[in-house]
Amino acid sequence: MIRVLIADDQELIRDSLSYILDTYSKIKIIGTVRNGIEAIDAAILLKPDIILMDVRMPVMDGIRAMETIREKDPSIKIIVLTTFDEDEYIFESIKQGAAGYLLKNCSTDELASAIEDVYSGKALLNPEITKKVFNLFSDMAKSVHTSINRDVLPKSITKNELKIIKLTGMGYSNKEINYELKMSEGTVRNYISSILQKLNLRDRTQIAIFAVQNGLTLIGE
Repeated sequence: MIRVLIADDQELIRDSLSYILDTYSKIKIIGTVRNGIEAIDAAILLKPDIILMDVRMPVMDGIRAMETIREKDPSIKIIVLTTFDEDEYIFESIKQGAAGYLLKNCSTDELASAIEDVYSGKALLNPEITKKVFNLFSDMAKSVHTSINRDVLPKSITKNELKIIKLTGMGYSNKEINYELKMSEGTVRNYISSILQKLNLRDRTQIAIFAVQNGLTLIGE
């Protein structure tokens, strides 16, 4: 049973989600809260597997709450569920460790499936959000950094892995990396798994953030 906490300032949303998601056999709603402060308190007390977190809430927003919750208990997975698709919210949510970012116009079946996927260890972004995220990373890679910080890389990172880190930070998909480096998609996936383990990251989106933040997209051939 996947234990889920809902954090949203709208009572109708909280009640509706709670009622509908409780009809799914693998999901149990263990509580609902109205703001970020209540989300932090409930996360500590109830220890949910997953929190459905809105970003705009009174008292404390979802981004700040997420940061505190991830510091106190990184095992809790957070799915941002919001009506807002602004770049700032998307980037900050992923930076703070959100395992998923969905818009409220998704269907309940899509949401339930997302909860199960995130619980099993997958990262999940709404398709519209995925495109915005990697366009944002690509723009950042071209303009934000002027220096390369290689000190963040463990010695075990190989040349091919570094190339994949760079291309991921530039917004390339696995298929595009496959074409660029003349590798099979299976080989690229294996490299991604190895990179995640070596850098202690959760998913390829965090690899992209890591690459951009440390100027690794500027590395030459």
